[in-house]
Amino acid sequence: MALVTWTDNLSVGVELIDNQHTVLFNTINELHDAMMKGPGRAKVGELLGRLQVYTCNHFSVEEALMEDAKYAGLATHRIRHRKLTKQVERFAARYLQGDPTLSLELANFLSNWLKNHIQGVDQSYRPWLNKCGVF
Repeated sequence: MALVTWTDNLSVGVELIDNQHTVLFNTINELHDAMMKGPGRAKVGELLGRLQVYTCNHFSVEEALMEDAKYAGLATHRIRHRKLTKQVERFAARYLQGDPTLSLELANFLSNWLKNHIQGVDQSYRPWLNKCGVF
């Protein structure tokens, strides 16, 4: 069962970002599946590592689009991205230490973070980017 499901109401109106968000949804669902089915620590570690790298790359792309469009909220958005990146890094460190409580907490964090960040934060740049011709 999917932890998070992409729906059109999550679209930020920028195809590149929407595509990257769907990859994040898929990766989070794959990670959740691995944690719930227990295919082994190595699989969970590989997926968590992939999520870290992809998230950093996605944030860079998103911030570059905002910078090119001279989006006034970029500085605040960037701070939120750094905070989220640090939280994922802390989860990765806990995973490496073998924290047995990690799975449920990580699943809840990822689900809430992705949905809330897209709906509550990313939606705010949609009108500006679209006005600047970024779709």
